[in-house]
Amino acid sequence: MKVFRTLALSGLMMWPMAQAMGADAIVPEADIALAPAASVYTWSGAYAGGFVGYNFANFDQSGGASFNGEGVVGGLYAGYNLQTERFVYGVEGDVGASDLSAGGFNVATGVPISADSTAFGSLRARVAIAYDPIMLFATGGLAVAHKELSLGGAEDGQTHVGYTVGAGVEAKVTNDVTSRVEYRYSDFSSKTYELGNVTVSSGFDEHSIRAGLALKF
Repeated sequence: MKVFRTLALSGLMMWPMAQAMGADAIVPEADIALAPAASVYTWSGAYAGGFVGYNFANFDQSGGASFNGEGVVGGLYAGYNLQTERFVYGVEGDVGASDLSAGGFNVATGVPISADSTAFGSLRARVAIAYDPIMLFATGGLAVAHKELSLGGAEDGQTHVGYTVGAGVEAKVTNDVTSRVEYRYSDFSSKTYELGNVTVSSGFDEHSIRAGLALKF
């Protein structure tokens, strides 16, 4: 009985110590504030902006001769994007003016001939992959351009229809502003020019490098 009382007394004395040790072992829940997830830029929606660039063109003419030209271009563009996860797709149009000029010699007469590309525009599809905060895109569609040809004091102007394809990168500047750099290749069908007593069939293709800035709505 004495042994039993001793064990019982020891147990009673150990109980508060066990309770204290158990309380110390419990780690209180930390009040941790989770940091907000970084926002992902959404490319969906309408946008409009302006661009400037530089064009390099090659003009051909009936008889097999060709001549080159270059000049500054500028204009406006607008479009609409839809987005599914990283995939962005939409439609875009642009209109612009050009001071591109070229010169050479007419094959039939040997007289100097010059060409000026004045106004142009396009309507294109765009597809892209978004890597926040940039987007890599490709584009292609219908293109039109007005060209004027001069030969020996005679002039004629025609509107050419063709296609344009290109690619570029677009970047978020702010939530409402984007910037871009793109390359475009355009090819235009031939048109017949009446230059006095000389008839010239001419078409052209061009390479364009452009930079743009747009407002997203």
